[in-house]
Amino acid sequence: MENLNGWSIGAALTLSGLAALHALWATGNPWPARNAAQLSAQVIGGHGARDLPPPTACLVVAAALLTASALVLTAPATPGSSLIRTGAQTVAGVLLLRGSAGYALPTLVPSMQGTPFVRLNARLYSPLCLLLGTAVLLSLR
Repeated sequence: MENLNGWSIGAALTLSGLAALHALWATGNPWPARNAAQLSAQVIGGHGARDLPPPTACLVVAAALLTASALVLTAPATPGSSLIRTGAQTVAGVLLLRGSAGYALPTLVPSMQGTPFVRLNARLYSPLCLLLGTAVLLSLR
């Protein structure tokens, strides 16, 4: 565990927090939004509560985020394991791709321009993904 660093710990904690948030959403709790319709508009660009993914999908995302967290935390501590390292590199790649692609969304889906999701995506979601992806790569140095 002496190879752990602040980048891996910070990224793993953030990914775990995001997993907890998705698990919370699976229960029907719309936090930090006031209601399901607002959550839909802010998180997926939906138009109402009916557009939200089912609880099972939220739990799958939560499980994926927890797995990513475990890979990010484990990879620097086990430098000899190429499978774990490849997993952490994949996590970094997915986060960097999501962060970059998020900025293209208004161009790809013009109907989403000016929506709460697009604004939050540009200010929070995409930058967070880019930061996390970079943190994961830095943790593997």
